[in-house]
Amino acid sequence: MQPLKFIDSRCPSRSPSTRRTFLGDSLGTTVGIASTLGITSTLGIASTNGLASLPTVGAFVSGSDHVRVGLIGCGGRGTGAAMQAAAADRGVQIVAMGDLFADQLASSARLLARDLGAQFACPPERQFIGDQAYKMVLDAGVDAVLLTTPPQARPLHLATAVGQGKHVFCEMPVAVDIAGVHQVAAACALARATKVSIVSGLCFRSDAPTVELMRRIHAGSIGHPLAVRVGAAIGLPWRKAQPTWNSREWRQRNWISFAEFSGGDFVEHHVHAIDKALWAFGDACPVSVVGSRLPNQPNAWSIGNCLDGVAVRYLFADGSVADASCQRAERFGSRVEETVFGSKGRCDLRQPVSRNGEQGVGHHAAQTPNRYQAGMNVFVQAVRLNAPVQDGDLMCRSTLAAIMGRLAAESGHRIMWDEIACKQKTAPVDSRHV
Repeated sequence: MQPLKFIDSRCPSRSPSTRRTFLGDSLGTTVGIASTLGITSTLGIASTNGLASLPTVGAFVSGSDHVRVGLIGCGGRGTGAAMQAAAADRGVQIVAMGDLFADQLASSARLLARDLGAQFACPPERQFIGDQAYKMVLDAGVDAVLLTTPPQARPLHLATAVGQGKHVFCEMPVAVDIAGVHQVAAACALARATKVSIVSGLCFRSDAPTVELMRRIHAGSIGHPLAVRVGAAIGLPWRKAQPTWNSREWRQRNWISFAEFSGGDFVEHHVHAIDKALWAFGDACPVSVVGSRLPNQPNAWSIGNCLDGVAVRYLFADGSVADASCQRAERFGSRVEETVFGSKGRCDLRQPVSRNGEQGVGHHAAQTPNRYQAGMNVFVQAVRLNAPVQDGDLMCRSTLAAIMGRLAAESGHRIMWDEIACKQKTAPVDSRHV
């Protein structure tokens, strides 16, 4: 029986970690994640001195000086991702776009045409609308795609893109349920076999100050990490409405407030903080999680069916714990905590190491370049240099942990990692969100 293990394949030269015994080592092979990610564990520290530092010289692997990129999902994040791809390499061209809604695509196209100049090479005939738009983008001669749709659609889009040999940048979370994560894991296994790059939207993994801070934690700067606390109490997301929209379109345009599209606030918003918690523990998988709903807040303008708030505790094989909570309410300001407690001290993950090597500089002042741009640089240069990067394990582990926490809060029951990592459900994926 092959064990369930994970690897951070941005750091293939790192030796396996012996700091803790992962729960996954005892799990048997299944048709789900356990069979698609059966590879050796390492510390999950992404190197920004690797692919991102390589020069962009020579012709692209297809024989052209251009990297032809397609955009699937033309909202604010998609438009930003396309701009970052173009900034990563002057040879990038945005050549195809797809979205469910014509007005959203048109707005994105106007912004990209205005700001990218010749790097925007997407005429109207390669601007696709509707629930099959993702297929048309993939068939438009692209080398790589940016998947920035609502999370519910990402498993189908990722699997289709990898099946066609396209390199993929995929925003987080990668799915909204267990079945979706297993579909993504299978696609990631195929990507490894076919040397197709998959880079996640886990932008902190490419943020040099955060990477350095995590390196110091793993080197023992605060002793043995015993606990992590990541909490967010923030305001409500956007609310859009037009009299011409029917009920379904209204829900689709406000997808972030509906758990079937977003995975819920705990999964959609908090996945990055949960990923940092796992990272601080050397990317160990939790053994189990318990959780509950937080008390209701007065949300006069809230919409959707996401939980009012979630608070969970992840338990790990060595006795360490991670407490994670997320709550959105109308009257909240922004209160966020990301703290690691060690046997010799603590550190704030929101104040990474500054250029002079000291902690305490605000994150936005310390990061150079912007962490979103740094992550896109990794992706574009991996494609440009034909040096595949594989983020599949990171994407699946963090998304699965977030879903695990949501399920514990919904049910009030303890959820075991092996219950969800080794059990594949067969719920269909709705393709109507591009």
